[in-house]
Amino acid sequence: MSSPPSATASYTTYLLPFSARELLHCCQQLPGSALIYSGTSGQQQAARPCWAVLAYAPTRVLSASNDHQWRQLKQALEADQIKAASANPATPDNEGFISGWMGYFSYAAGCWTVAGIHPSDNRSTQSQPPHPLAEFHYYPHSLLLDFAEDTVMLRSPRPCTETECGAILEQLNQARARCITNSNTTDTTDTYQWQPQWDASEYQQAFNQVQNYIVSGDVYQVNLTMPFRCHDNLTAISPAKLLEQFDAPFSCYFRGQSLTLFSVSPERFVKIHQQHMVTSPIKGTSPRGKTASEDLANRQWLADSKKNQAENLMIVDLLRNDLGRSAVTGSVQVEKLFDIESHANVHHMVSTIRAEIKPEISPLEAVLNAFPGGSITGAPKKRAMEIIRELEPDSRGLYCGSFGYFSDQGVADFNILIRSVVATPSGAECWAGGGVVKDSTAAGEYDELFSKVQQLLDTIS
Repeated sequence: MSSPPSATASYTTYLLPFSARELLHCCQQLPGSALIYSGTSGQQQAARPCWAVLAYAPTRVLSASNDHQWRQLKQALEADQIKAASANPATPDNEGFISGWMGYFSYAAGCWTVAGIHPSDNRSTQSQPPHPLAEFHYYPHSLLLDFAEDTVMLRSPRPCTETECGAILEQLNQARARCITNSNTTDTTDTYQWQPQWDASEYQQAFNQVQNYIVSGDVYQVNLTMPFRCHDNLTAISPAKLLEQFDAPFSCYFRGQSLTLFSVSPERFVKIHQQHMVTSPIKGTSPRGKTASEDLANRQWLADSKKNQAENLMIVDLLRNDLGRSAVTGSVQVEKLFDIESHANVHHMVSTIRAEIKPEISPLEAVLNAFPGGSITGAPKKRAMEIIRELEPDSRGLYCGSFGYFSDQGVADFNILIRSVVATPSGAECWAGGGVVKDSTAAGEYDELFSKVQQLLDTIS
């Protein structure tokens, strides 16, 4: 190590002889790597320091593709949370991830637990097998990448031995060397061809059916989505370019057993710390302008839009109910309503809801009680999910699921997997969607799908 360790109340830190930026650019070379990236966009205050938490070489892996494995995964996560809570009670100084479980719940897991759609009931038209319902990796320590200082800090709940420190340095040096070798041999001019799975007329047909359900009183809103696909292997791509360009506050990267996840999500699903829970649904979008004046006008249009306010409020009410399943009676509060956040290619309308969790409810139970996020399903949630199942061309997989962590330090934090690419050796997929309500138009919603993902697809290509 380049400096002696220092200790906080709950963990030990070591300053490593690496640049934060160089490790970000070679994190895909580390085995089983997982990364969460803070970004600086979407903030109302002055720009805050940008950081990332990087973990790799998991010591345990949990994956679930059927009901038996699902029960086992939940039991293992619950048992570790109970053990962690007794050993490391959550305190204000350990709000993030030091060690613990990182991974995802797929949207299919929500279909099963909320709408009763069994995981074996897969209707994907693709030749590749369906993605797991969930996959989590256990990491005994993590690296904090501080981009303001361009430093890397190893953080561990216990002091590392000299042998452990040496192995960590060797692994990071090998990853850096592989990056240099690959950059000298890889053709960076490759482009990938992405194809939308619906044309405008096919989307119109599904849109009309949603409108019929709305008029008949089945639902108030349905989040209608479609995939974009390419047939190239993107699993070895570094996530750095995406993360840096989009600068989104809930971005992540994950090398699973059978897939690689890239996400520049702007949306938090839920965070749990010291028995308090917060969620920040997005509902309402407008494009960034080509000029400063056009951009300001687009932002103001969104802020003043009664249609988007109505949609947002509908989802706020839905999530108040979802959080209420785990909350102390009377503790659910809307902290912010109709805030406007600006990101790389769009403005979003965002609200924030907080609640106090009942003492008998675990972080895992609280997350699953609200899963999947109401902003990407519709209202009422169960009926909207049934209609989504009926109308969308394929199973969503990870899209609209959640990636995040359950830390040994008693914190859980999950995003909503929008603005995401899921890659396997046989190809990759990226989805886009939007909430359809009574006064939506098919042309407007279809155009919005492309505006949400075009920059992402251009960047990863």
